[in-house]
Amino acid sequence: MTDNKQISTENKTHIGKVLDAHGIKGDIYCIVFSGDVSWITKIKSLNLKNQLSDQTFEILKIKAFKKGFIATLNGFSNRNKAEEYKGFEIWVETTLFTSKNGEAIYLNELLNFNVEDKIIGEIGYVRSFSSNGLQDLLEISNKGKTFPIPFVKDFILKIDFENKKIHTQLPEGLLEINEPESNE
Repeated sequence: MTDNKQISTENKTHIGKVLDAHGIKGDIYCIVFSGDVSWITKIKSLNLKNQLSDQTFEILKIKAFKKGFIATLNGFSNRNKAEEYKGFEIWVETTLFTSKNGEAIYLNELLNFNVEDKIIGEIGYVRSFSSNGLQDLLEISNKGKTFPIPFVKDFILKIDFENKKIHTQLPEGLLEINEPESNE
């Protein structure tokens, strides 16, 4: 355990939060925003962060559970200790989310990529991600405005990793659908 050491989030990804204590022995139940926990066996520590504290804890045991995982952390010996961390953000090494050739890509690999549409031209850059429940959304930022684009195979022509660019062919009217109506 490393107490009160500032965690550099430069090479880390915010993947979820501590939802609650689990059981009486100090385990924590962590929710993962994406719901994907296929990577949890690869991590050796968790970075827990809130507004007042950044801490890294060694993982003694971890297993998938519901929409996240349950972890036993070094230094957590009872439920009271685990409850102190309820609501803390969970940060892990970004390198966990780097795909290899032929594998499905992780959304975070597209962060800050420029997005260019075949018809419209340059439409912005990938600022963040969200979901509408049916599919992942790329949150595109352009001139102070942010708008979602469904990250679906039918809209993506090519992802150019070398030039950090996503080439799309969006359906007509997709970008305008979220524009506020004018009262002219």
